[in-house]
Amino acid sequence: MHTIRAATLDEAYRLMREQLGEKAVVVRTAQVRDRGILGWFGRQVTELTATVPRAQGEVSGRKPSAAEKRYLAGSEVGSEETVSNTIAYFQRLVSNAQQRLRAAATEGERPAMAVNESGTPIVPFRRPKANTHREVLEREIHEVREMLQVLIAETPGAGLPTEFAPHYRRFIDRGVTRKAAASLLASVAIESDLDVLRDGRVLTERLKLEIRKRLPVTGGLRLTAGVCRIVALVGATGVGKTTNLAKLAAHFAVKERARVALVTSDTYRVAAPEQLRVYANIIGLPLRVVNDAKEMVETLSTLRDHELVLVDTAGGSQFNTRQIHELEGVLSAAQPDEVMLMLSANTQLEELRSVSANFRGLKPTSLFFSKLDETQRYGALFSIAVETGLPLSYLSVGQNVPDDLILAHAGMIANLILEGRKHRGRSSTESP
Repeated sequence: MHTIRAATLDEAYRLMREQLGEKAVVVRTAQVRDRGILGWFGRQVTELTATVPRAQGEVSGRKPSAAEKRYLAGSEVGSEETVSNTIAYFQRLVSNAQQRLRAAATEGERPAMAVNESGTPIVPFRRPKANTHREVLEREIHEVREMLQVLIAETPGAGLPTEFAPHYRRFIDRGVTRKAAASLLASVAIESDLDVLRDGRVLTERLKLEIRKRLPVTGGLRLTAGVCRIVALVGATGVGKTTNLAKLAAHFAVKERARVALVTSDTYRVAAPEQLRVYANIIGLPLRVVNDAKEMVETLSTLRDHELVLVDTAGGSQFNTRQIHELEGVLSAAQPDEVMLMLSANTQLEELRSVSANFRGLKPTSLFFSKLDETQRYGALFSIAVETGLPLSYLSVGQNVPDDLILAHAGMIANLILEGRKHRGRSSTESP
């Protein structure tokens, strides 16, 4: 480890390159106070700790043993030459696929078309194909480009500065997928000066900006006086639909002074309507219980004078296709203006994908994440929103009604991913 002090981070970085060479890696940066004269008049300086990676085969300043030599000889996959060849191979795949795509587009052009006696073009009927040749090629190019970005991000010296590696690892640790993390770093590297990005603060801000650009948000529910807006909450069992529906109801009834009504079709759980009835009585809102699609239509017709009608639905397994099909019928009768798919933030990404895929038939318009106070892997919120294309609407950070409800915005998610829990928003049950 080598310690370098200078007035600014840029000056310390320049001295590091001069003293240790281009392969030096920054381990830590900090603001410290210089000793000054006899401990007086010390000034604030930047302290940079750096190291130089050992060359392959170098082990603690000694010659490798016979066993180590055999291991290094058999470790060809991780060698710089192999990595370089692999990257070149993926780049050739992308180039070849692009050439095939251009060729397919050229072959598909029809400069001349048959005409009838009146001069009208004759267009033969063709059954549309589910996946055209062009779509297949475009998907291949996209997938290969993603694999190439991951390979470069995970291989030191393969194309990205070594200072990018801690940010890539942080993304993965926080739940961002490898493809999404590599794509974020690649976009930042392409659009910015790499020498400027070696400053960790600059790189962090550029990554935040890139996350904000990619993450869609709704901006919350917008009500119009005299217009009834129907909003349904759907999701798997135990994600907190009823509690968070009560938070929304309390927010708009108490803080926004809107006319709000509650409807529940959750007759599967024992005493589920009674739980919502307690909230309705406390807030002073009407509650209706419906058992089927016909009752849903009749009930909603009597609530048209309200500005917001919140519909609670039964939770169930994402694999229970029969129950989901029944719910489709109820929502089809309700004709909601918005359908919020509620997901738990402490759920693994693969399970979030499964829930999103199986609830797709309910035509959700946004994602509502609960239990932000029960996780530190906030990258899953970003990954699933980008993969599904659904915007984020609200976030729940606790159980209290209506305090622990936050309007989702992209800047907050970016801060959560890169800087952690302190930007989550404090639950009302936490000590200050």
